[in-house]
Amino acid sequence: MREPNLISAQGHAFKLNKRYGGKMPGALEMEDLAMALNVLVVPYGIKGAAARLVRDGDDGLLRLNANLSTEGARRFAIAHELGHWQMHRTESQMFLCTNENFRDYYGSPLEREANYFASELLMPSVFFRLLTEKAEPDLKRISEWSEVFRTSLTAACLRFLRDTKFDCIAASVRNGRVEWSWRKESGRRVWLNNGQRIEPGSLAWEIANGRVVGDTMEVVDPQAWFSHLPFRYSGELQEQCIHMPRYGRIFCLLWMV
Repeated sequence: MREPNLISAQGHAFKLNKRYGGKMPGALEMEDLAMALNVLVVPYGIKGAAARLVRDGDDGLLRLNANLSTEGARRFAIAHELGHWQMHRTESQMFLCTNENFRDYYGSPLEREANYFASELLMPSVFFRLLTEKAEPDLKRISEWSEVFRTSLTAACLRFLRDTKFDCIAASVRNGRVEWSWRKESGRRVWLNNGQRIEPGSLAWEIANGRVVGDTMEVVDPQAWFSHLPFRYSGELQEQCIHMPRYGRIFCLLWMV
């Protein structure tokens, strides 16, 4: 497996932003950009995946899953596939991508490159880093940024975690269990397991059991999240959650202070 060229991925996105993006965050229209690159976007016609890109010479067809119901999710899916379009012509003539692929910053080189491309295309460093360089972890602020850049909360949060100096884990909780989690590669060696049950003492558990919690970071018992580790985490842990009942999900940000 080859190493991903993340600098090249960001460079491709930078060039497109310079040519088409305008001077304001969120100004770039993904469908218009796709058309300029000879890719037709069809917002339906695929099941079992989030997006499918097919290339026929210099022309492309990009179908989106109709269940990508938010603007931010659709924009990131298109940006991700345009990353494949721009960088991976010789790798494959078809890409079938899932929501899991859109969070892959550590595995497949092709998916990592497409995600770095999409992240830079939608949240150009020249704008995003001005907001994040001194900001402490705060889901309310990150949610506001996602609206400014017209991307998903997940994409904005993962971009923040990549750029920030703070040690954090983002997690999605569904039906009382961790659906997925993402942590800084350079962070402390603590982690969450997909499928692990959330436990009393966490804000996520409080929300899942119908209780009202604050919308700011709160200190919680680390064992509520890290009891599965082969060692006892002894540092301070702060947690903040956003309840998303429309999607049956609780989005959490953990900060190892």
